[in-house]
Amino acid sequence: MADRKLVLLNDLALQVKPETVKPGDAARIFVAGNNLVRMTLAELALPGAEMVWTDFRHSASLGALQAAVQAAGGLDRLVLAVDGEHGEAAFSIMCAVLTLLPPLRRRQTSEIELICLPGKAAASLMQFVDRIRPQLASRGVGVSLEMLAEPVDRSLA
Repeated sequence: MADRKLVLLNDLALQVKPETVKPGDAARIFVAGNNLVRMTLAELALPGAEMVWTDFRHSASLGALQAAVQAAGGLDRLVLAVDGEHGEAAFSIMCAVLTLLPPLRRRQTSEIELICLPGKAAASLMQFVDRIRPQLASRGVGVSLEMLAEPVDRSLA
């Protein structure tokens, strides 16, 4: 159903902010990631969600994710979390945002929600958001960045 709201989140977003998406939400939900434990927990927490095995560090994997979202009719809400301690992870999330811009729907307001755990790479993500926010706002795409004040359990990160 192309008119259903499509939400894409990564497996870490569900771990650090489980209230991001509730099973009763009237949306088609995609969960992307490559952590076996987090993806399994996501599948249990969100029955009916579509699991898309994705390695955010590889452009081919991001391209496949973008194609899956495009085939589903576009993207309304993108929720990605990143561990701010890892520069490579922060860079991968920035690349994912840029890769997934084309499928964001333009007929309604779309949202990009980024969540960052504390760490040295958090400043780069803040600068990235500051650079893209004005241009995307002019196209009806809202961008938010939530900096978590306290570290969460990184055992699954």
